[in-house]
Amino acid sequence: MENEQFEIFHKILEKLNDSGSLNELILIGSWCLPIYSKMYGGNTEIQMLRTKDIDFLVKNPKNIYKPVNIDLALQEIGFEPTFDATSVLTKYDMNGFDIEFLSARMRGNERVIKIPQLSITAQVLSYMEIAIKYAMETEYMGIKLKIPELPAYTLHKAIVQTLRKNDAKKEKDAATVIGLGRLIAELPDLQSRTLQIFNEFPKSWQKITLKMVKIHSPELNGLLRN
Repeated sequence: MENEQFEIFHKILEKLNDSGSLNELILIGSWCLPIYSKMYGGNTEIQMLRTKDIDFLVKNPKNIYKPVNIDLALQEIGFEPTFDATSVLTKYDMNGFDIEFLSARMRGNERVIKIPQLSITAQVLSYMEIAIKYAMETEYMGIKLKIPELPAYTLHKAIVQTLRKNDAKKEKDAATVIGLGRLIAELPDLQSRTLQIFNEFPKSWQKITLKMVKIHSPELNGLLRN
């Protein structure tokens, strides 16, 4: 089953890369974890909490360099669009794999936006600008893609964990912060980068982060409070 999941994941990346749309996207969520694991030598602190949910963040919905039909590209590899009954949001499903597109919150109170240049819709969520500001390019399975820097990913998880209403997702976010917090504590470069990113956060974001790590991550709590 795990090999099958990786095969489907690779197929998705390959199709988005071939279509040119991967340039407009940042992979976020738990499928970043196997990429971090490869980057940091298979470190055991990076728990493989993968799900069949694959989330892509659209970097700049209002400034797409090259229009691409992502809807068609995903359908060509077997994904079917699924429609939200209460909004225009469209997700994509195949054998239990769900792909969703997200956007950072902009002006206005939209919960879902249409992105006609990519032929998709995206759910609008708070704090996604962290992944955009601190995105990095890496290579995985022979494909270049963008993911958040590991320190930014960790701090973002710390923030959203406190806002979760779903207990299972809350526990998963906490476990991720615990493991990545230990990894950050082991590597001086990650420590300094985590501090740098944290210090660039607004005070309100810092307060939320500190509230979470105080409970769940003694390593990050000590680092961020020094």
